Parts: sequence; structure tokens; C-alpha cells
Amino acid sequence: CERCRRNPCEREHFHGCSCFGANSGGGMPRHLSKQTKIPRDPDSIQPASHPSPPSPVASPSNPLISSPHLTSAAAAAIFPGSQRRSRSMDSRSINLRGFAGSAGKNIMQGIGGFVFGNEASESKEDSYVERFLDRISNGTMPDDRRSAMTELQSLVAESRSAQMSFGAMGFPVLLNVLKEDREDVELVRGALETLVSALTPIETSQGLKTEVQPASMNSDLLSRETDNISLLLSLLTEEDFYVRYYTIQLLTALLTNSLKRLQEAILLIPRGITVLMDMLMDREVIRNEALLLLTYLTRDAEEIQKIVVFEGAFEKLFSIIGEEGFSDGGVVVQDCLELLNNLIRNNASNQMLLKETMGFDPLISILKIRRGSAFNFTQQKTVNLLGALHTVELLLMGGPPGETGKDTSKITNQTALAQRNILDHLLLLGVESQWAPVALRCTALRCIGSLVLRNPQNLDSLASKQVGEEPHVQPALNAILAIILRTSVAQEFVAADYVFKCFCETNPNGQALLASTIAPHPSQGTATHGASSDMPFGSALLQALVSSDVNGDMEACCRASSVLTHIIK
Repeated sequence: CERCRRNPCEREHFHGCSCFGANSGGGMPRHLSKQTKIPRDPDSIQPASHPSPPSPVASPSNPLISSPHLTSAAAAAIFPGSQRRSRSMDSRSINLRGFAGSAGKNIMQGIGGFVFGNEASESKEDSYVERFLDRISNGTMPDDRRSAMTELQSLVAESRSAQMSFGAMGFPVLLNVLKEDREDVELVRGALETLVSALTPIETSQGLKTEVQPASMNSDLLSRETDNISLLLSLLTEEDFYVRYYTIQLLTALLTNSLKRLQEAILLIPRGITVLMDMLMDREVIRNEALLLLTYLTRDAEEIQKIVVFEGAFEKLFSIIGEEGFSDGGVVVQDCLELLNNLIRNNASNQMLLKETMGFDPLISILKIRRGSAFNFTQQKTVNLLGALHTVELLLMGGPPGETGKDTSKITNQTALAQRNILDHLLLLGVESQWAPVALRCTALRCIGSLVLRNPQNLDSLASKQVGEEPHVQPALNAILAIILRTSVAQEFVAADYVFKCFCETNPNGQALLASTIAPHPSQGTATHGASSDMPFGSALLQALVSSDVNGDMEACCRASSVLTHIIK
């Protein structure tokens, strides 16, 4: 300092020597006067031009110079030019030390995570789940319990580890809520929604395909006790809409993961299936969920199928189908038909009950379409019609293979369906509607074959049927033969060929009728390609067999040979 001849500390170097404040009420040294602007970065300060002070000499009165441990602040004050250099070196060494420390820490964490797994987040979520469950179980304030339930549901819905932790300790707490806190509707809703989240799989891109899903484990835990299923079924009688809705969703989730166990449990619960059937008459949203639930429940469960039918399933299903618009309806019609097919598949007693109670008229109403409705086959309508045709196929199959009376059930269904003129609707879908989707045409053709198989009355009916509209009318068998010869779709050829196979099987009169028409047609020599619509059946078949067309349609010849094999077999 120019005044006290003392080396200032670092703070004093920038803000003034303390001797100015002590002796004269404050002030600044002359080399940092008001005319000098103090920059913000201390490193950028350059000493002002002023008379250099005498060189400091080591003396007892100058301890900073005489001390062997010269600090960086003192060195900066004594040697201003070295200030930036020493500070940058210090910071560089500090940064290197920090980098080395953080890198070592990261490396050790990485090795530990690789060897032992990343358990930090999982243990954190475990503690959250345990904390929320404690608030729900031991809380005294209703709002706090509801808040904890909401937070628990959000956590379980988003984290697989939280699902796993919940399954170990959460079911007793929430099941107790469903038993003891029925008055708190909001808390019961939250408990049910949390249970649904615990049973809903969470897809992750990192998980192995063979890894056990926490949702499956939770389903197994919840379905072990029949009392738990009974408790859930009792909630379906509650007045609150959301309680019933979440209960249906929870039961459906259980069925997808633990089908056999839940089927066994529901059979043991008195009026368990009756309660579920009542849901079909509930509000639309719950009704649709109940349809899915019953579809899962009735798969490969003959006893449950019989109980569901005795509870009026056929009447309720066809009522819903009618309300939804038959084949023009939406996905609800599809769900109803899927449940209907579950109930009659290989079940002769349920097929008989359907015929005797409802009859087959409601089923045929689904198959009715208008002529010329070429552009009405939406995707959903096609799916609905395929479902109804599959119902017809199941009826024409009769009971399970090997069962006594299977053929009797099959013939009875054939006769009953033919009496409702189902053959006309099948011919319209499979033969006349060439603008219909291929899958629909093929299924209708297979149904025609199964309908006439070994049934004399239906065979005669098919032999006499005419298709088309005036003036373009032709016998149905001629039209089916034309499909065989002309189609470019292999599946359609197979389906049409199946019709002739069924027509000729154990039907010598029909075989003789077809064989009697095999003769050259007067226009056969001048025909260019294919059979004319006014040709007799046998002439069209013969033309395909011996055609000398330059185009050489060998495929049509092979197909005609297959039909001829059925005729002469």
C-alpha cells in the first residue's frame, strides 16, 4: 500500500486497503480510483500505471514475504502477472481431481449395477408402495386415504417393479378395503382400479420374452382363494356404476391370466353365473364388458355353458343383436356371435335348446342381405356375417366327435335350417354375390355342402334350385361349376368342389342325374373359351375336359376332372 507500505490481502487488493477505512474513514488506493472501472472478472484486471512501490524485502515486519508457505492470494498481490496463471492451474488441478472422482464413482456404479442389478429405483418404489399401503391401512383421515390410493394406482399402473411389490403386500390391504369400507364409494373405486392396474401387463422394450410378468403373478395370487372371487362378484350388485364397471374389468383380467382357476371358482360360488348374466341387462358399457367376460368364461367349459344357457343367454344375445342392427351392427354383434358359438360348439344339448326355444329364425335374420348390395360389405359387416356362418357350420356339425346321437343332432339341424329357407341365403352369399369378399363366399359354399350332405330332402332342393334374376337364370349346380372352372382363388375352388363332393356322397340318383347331361353341345365347336351360361351342366364339364383351345387352360381341365371324379365315384 502506498500509504502504509503493507502488502494487501486479495480482498484488499480489489476493494482497498483496510488502512484507509481504519485511519481516514474509508477510501480506495490511488491505483483503484474512481476513474478506473473495475471489471467483473477479477482475472482480467490489469494493474494501472502508477509509480511502482519499492520492491518488498523480507523482514520481520513483512511476514508474507518471509514465510516459506506463500499463499496464492499473497503471490497474486506481490506478482500480479502470475495471478491468471496460478489460478488457472489451480482450477485445472481441481477439475482434474473432480473428473477423476466422478469417473471413478461412475465406473464403480456401472460395475455394481452390472453385477448386482440396478436396485436403487426398485427399492425406492418398494418404499413408496409400502408407504401408500400404510396410509391406506392405518390412516384416520378419509381424504388422506383416498389420496394415497390415487397415488398408489398411478405408481402401479406405470411400474413393473411397483406391480411386483404390490403383489407381495397389497392384496390383503385392498381386499380389506372392499370388505370393510363399502360406504366410502370413492375409496372402493380406487381400490378396484388399483387392482385392475396390478393385473394389467406393462410392455417394456428391455424385458426378455421369457421373463415372468408381475401381472400374471398377481393374477395367480388373487385367484387362489375362492373367497376373493366371491367378494368381487358381490360388488356387481352395488348401485355405483364405476364399482360395477371396474369389477367387471378386474374379473376379465383374471380370466385372461388364470382361466381354469377362475372357472372352477365361479362354479363353486352360489349364483355366481347368475350375477354375471344379469350384467347383460345393465347399461351399455357394462353390458359390453360383460359380453367379453362371458366369452372368456365359456371357453372349453361345458358345465358353465349349460348354466349360462339355462340363465337365458340365447334370448339375451339375440335381443342385443337385434337392437344393434343384425349384420349391420358394430363390434357388439361380433362379440354376441362369438359368445353364441362358444355355447353351441360341440354341445348337442345347447343346440337342441336353441332350436326349441328361440328357433333358427333370429340366426337367419343375420344372414339376410339385399340383392345388388355390392358396396355394403364393410369390414365389420363381413366379420358379423362370417360369425353367423360359423354358427351355421357348428350347427351342421352336431355334437362332439364320437358322441352317441351326433348324427341325429346333425340331421335334425339340417332339416330345421332347410325349413327356414337358409339355402336361398347361402346361395345368394356364396354363388350370386361375386362382389362379396372371398372369405365370405368360401364359408357360404362350405355351409351349402354341409347342409346337403347325406340329407335326401336337401339334396333334391339343391338340385332344383335356380339362381340369378330374369332373364339370366341358371341352375345352382351350373353356377357352382362355373365358379370351379373360372375362379382365380384356390380357396374358392376348394370350397365349390366341396359342394359337389357332398352332393355326390351316398347320392346315386344325383350322380346319375349329372352324368346324364354329359354330352357335346351344338355350340361347343365354335366356343372360344369357357362354358356358356345356357349350356347344360354336363356339356360345360365336357368342354373343360376336352377343350382344344389354343390358350390351353390346363388348370380348368384339372378342376373339371376333380368334379368328374365325384360324379363317377
